[in-house]
Amino acid sequence: MRVLLDCRMGSWSGVGRYTVGLTRALAARDDVELAIAVGRVIQNSPAAAEPILPPELASRVTEHVASSHPFSPAGAFNLGRIARKVAPDVTHCLHFPTPFPAKRPLVVTMHDLSPLMVSGLMPSAARRAVYRFWNKRAVRIASRIIVDAAFSVGEIGRVFPNAAGRITPIAIAVDDFSVGQPEPLAGMLADLSRQPYVLSMGSTRPHKDIPSLLTAFIRLATTHMDLRLLLVGAADPVYLTTHLPAETPTAIRERVTFTGRVSDGQLRTLYSGAAVFAFPSLYEGFGLPPLEAMAFGAPVVAVEAASLPEVAGEAALLVAPGDPVALATAIGRVLTEPTLRESLITAGRLRAAELTWAATAEATMRVYREVIRDSSRLFSS
Repeated sequence: MRVLLDCRMGSWSGVGRYTVGLTRALAARDDVELAIAVGRVIQNSPAAAEPILPPELASRVTEHVASSHPFSPAGAFNLGRIARKVAPDVTHCLHFPTPFPAKRPLVVTMHDLSPLMVSGLMPSAARRAVYRFWNKRAVRIASRIIVDAAFSVGEIGRVFPNAAGRITPIAIAVDDFSVGQPEPLAGMLADLSRQPYVLSMGSTRPHKDIPSLLTAFIRLATTHMDLRLLLVGAADPVYLTTHLPAETPTAIRERVTFTGRVSDGQLRTLYSGAAVFAFPSLYEGFGLPPLEAMAFGAPVVAVEAASLPEVAGEAALLVAPGDPVALATAIGRVLTEPTLRESLITAGRLRAAELTWAATAEATMRVYREVIRDSSRLFSS
């Protein structure tokens, strides 16, 4: 079977992790002849320095370069040109941008619809219109749509009813991340990690609900005097000034810190040392960070929203979304109840180990076989 993968966004955050994990797992198989489309136009990301495929797998794959941005009309024509050249049995777009003209069988992975579902996430009406156009086109022309979690089946079906019956959920994995080596922390990070800390991701986008975590931490900080809150991501002191209540004591304010950008190795170390990993996000198409934390032995507290109950299962302590009191109570329990803490660590490691990229690739191959079979029936009837 000859497959063309659209890997033009392989260096981006989020979709890049999916692109790299699935592409490597497919390239390692002997039952697929893989071609990949890569792009010169990339988003600035720490992942950009790492190639999609290591040398031992790259030699098994043919690579084709698309010069235009994936979201542009020229990008659609670029991908269409590559598809005509490769003449694959199936083309798989690993994000919503699709080729023009569309050649079927065509599989499209749609990770979520957060810009359409989360108020304020994409304020520009023009950008939302472009985003909706590309997703609507993907739904219209795809032979099959893959999503990361069953939660997204309902979300896509509500926005695009014509997708009904063509959506397949396939879980993604963290085993490529968990086998990597931790890196020593230095400077500020080394100093901060010497005290107990709650770890979370530091994205300030509205659906990540960092304000609830800040409020929860203030409640905890008065009884856990040495506890810190570390937010992984670029420093944003203005955000803290805006979202921490004015009456928050300086001593507590100083215990909330953005880490700045960290490498994957440093992130592994931060996960390993966390007293708790907290994930208050209100909307996720999947949610890799809780699984990453579980793989490195961090007990996880998350909210019961969107895909997170499906992804974390019973391996995380789940609380009501948008409830700082419930979040503080749950984190406090993990800090003070050793039996609960150890049970979460054990369950988390098992849950993270259940999901592998090899399994994701196998499920994806089943979709390829189905759409090729359905296409053959269509043309033979």
